Amino acid sequence: MKSVALLGIDIQIGAFDGKLLPPIHMGDHLLRQMRALIDAARDTHALIIYIQHCAAEGLLVKGTAAWAIHPSTTPINGEHVIEKRASSAFEGTTLGQTLNDERIRTIIVCGLQSEHCVLNTALDAMRRGMKVYVASDAHSTWPDGETSATETIEQINKELAESGALVAPTQAIVSMLQSRP
Repeated sequence: MKSVALLGIDIQIGAFDGKLLPPIHMGDHLLRQMRALIDAARDTHALIIYIQHCAAEGLLVKGTAAWAIHPSTTPINGEHVIEKRASSAFEGTTLGQTLNDERIRTIIVCGLQSEHCVLNTALDAMRRGMKVYVASDAHSTWPDGETSATETIEQINKELAESGALVAPTQAIVSMLQSRP
């Protein structure tokens, strides 16, 4: 039985390709960090769940090329893909039931968008009594007005840590996964 789940949130082509919006801040770095987490999760038999946003309009419209999961993080057999339509991956989805069915009480959160889906999914999981790790260098966003993407990422890391999440760099989370019995 798996005891940890990796949630890769909204790692979809449209956030990286620059066609409808500028590419997500440090997109190549984000994909490398995400890949390291996926590889470690696969090597240690952690549950991997891809969260795929389904928008009615805009960037991630279901069925469009932009909506597809980024090819560098493509799911393999046995890995879950859960579609969502809200900011928290728990709202209106099967995520909670999937985690309960697998008896998962610890999750690792990474992906995008830092101040929306990453934040709200992590907070929701903690409200459900789960232990939450957030890969501090494996979530991203876009600049917003006078706030840079880097400032937003740092603020979200701080807010999540203050809320009880274990916020750590990807390499520390990879080491944690590798050291589990």
